[in-house]
Amino acid sequence: MFFSRRFFPFFLTFFFGAFNDNLFRNALVIMISYQSGYSSGTANALSFTAMALLMLPYFPFSATAGQLADKFPRHKLFRACKIMEFVLMVPVFFAFLRGSVWPLLALLFFMGTQSALFSPLKYAYIPQMLEERELLRGNAYVNAGTYIAVIFGAVLGNYLITVPHGGFVTGAVILLMAALGLCGAFLIPDMPPESPALRIDPNIIRASWDVLRAVFRDKVLTHCVIGLSTFWMTAALYVSLLAGFCKDVLSATPHLVPILYMLFSAGVAIGSVACQTIGRRRAVMPLVSLALVVMAFFTLDLFFAARSWTHVPEDPRTLFTVGEITALTTLSEATLKAPGTLFTVGELLRFPVFWRIAADLVLLAACGGFYSVPLNALLQHKADPQQVARAVAANNIVNSFAIALGTIVSAQLMAHGIISAVGVFVLVAAVNFLTALYLLPIRTERLPRK
Repeated sequence: MFFSRRFFPFFLTFFFGAFNDNLFRNALVIMISYQSGYSSGTANALSFTAMALLMLPYFPFSATAGQLADKFPRHKLFRACKIMEFVLMVPVFFAFLRGSVWPLLALLFFMGTQSALFSPLKYAYIPQMLEERELLRGNAYVNAGTYIAVIFGAVLGNYLITVPHGGFVTGAVILLMAALGLCGAFLIPDMPPESPALRIDPNIIRASWDVLRAVFRDKVLTHCVIGLSTFWMTAALYVSLLAGFCKDVLSATPHLVPILYMLFSAGVAIGSVACQTIGRRRAVMPLVSLALVVMAFFTLDLFFAARSWTHVPEDPRTLFTVGEITALTTLSEATLKAPGTLFTVGELLRFPVFWRIAADLVLLAACGGFYSVPLNALLQHKADPQQVARAVAANNIVNSFAIALGTIVSAQLMAHGIISAVGVFVLVAAVNFLTALYLLPIRTERLPRK
């Protein structure tokens, strides 16, 4: 299935798009956090703002995108979206060349607009071109492929912006990736429209309300949408926090940021593939809530591991009590680091607590990948075939609302000193646990299997 004409060009199309999104956003976050001279609070707020700007267009444009994807041939819409992306990357190239943060933030909004138009196509394509028994596997490949793209995009975005003439190199690679995605779109096979008689509603508020109401009439679809929104909100919080977490909590050089992105993205990909592997032999819906509970556990452990790291005093002349010395045995040479000096990746690898943080990040991400795949497949399976794109659009609206709400609230709490960057993990763990309870009623649902 993977290398078939009906899947592989589609895979290349969304893969390079996800790659470009993350290369762009991560290069911008590194520019904000390490190169622009902003204070820690301002840099964290701008990093959250970058994520919010990327998701904001999903509110006004998702419903229209869903209608378009149901009414018109999807292969033509894929090509139109990728042409739009390539054209948009031209001013992005020049903004990176000049090192202009604020124009890049504005362009990130337009990048989010293109993504909002693309997303219903991406998830509505799967049930149209794949057989029902292939839904779980197709969604697993999409989830894994998306986060593999996130890995490479994050690594290149964080690295390229730091090399000599990094702005030029970053912008040039972004243009190249957009061109490759456009080539993939032109290889997608032709397909008939699902609802050619559908009338496009120009009133975006009414159209959004209609697609939301249609989804929330169905209890199973409602549970899927709420569960997926939790996944995207928590993933956005983790990704937005990583640059500030490396700099302000771990006191690490920017080279650690792409490594943590890689660990998180690899975890999601591993969880996605594990889900489809297990799904060949047994029903996976009963495991969704369990995966969320385990995810909450590793998130809490990440909080305590980070707290143990931040207990290292900033002033090396500070005196320790006997109890503190005992607690610091896992940090060894961390206490000898001069204030304001950043740890290299090699230095961090000597501390067992860092390995604990890395393990927590991979395992919580794997749980997220595991539980999101069956929810996507169930959403596509239960939705009316003529309205799949609109159901995905409704899901995108709720997802973007959850991401915007989570990032904005977290940014404000941090900016006002109510919680620390580490304290956000406690909130995320609580949300995961409550979502696990909420999803218990759909544990008896069944997905088509071989």
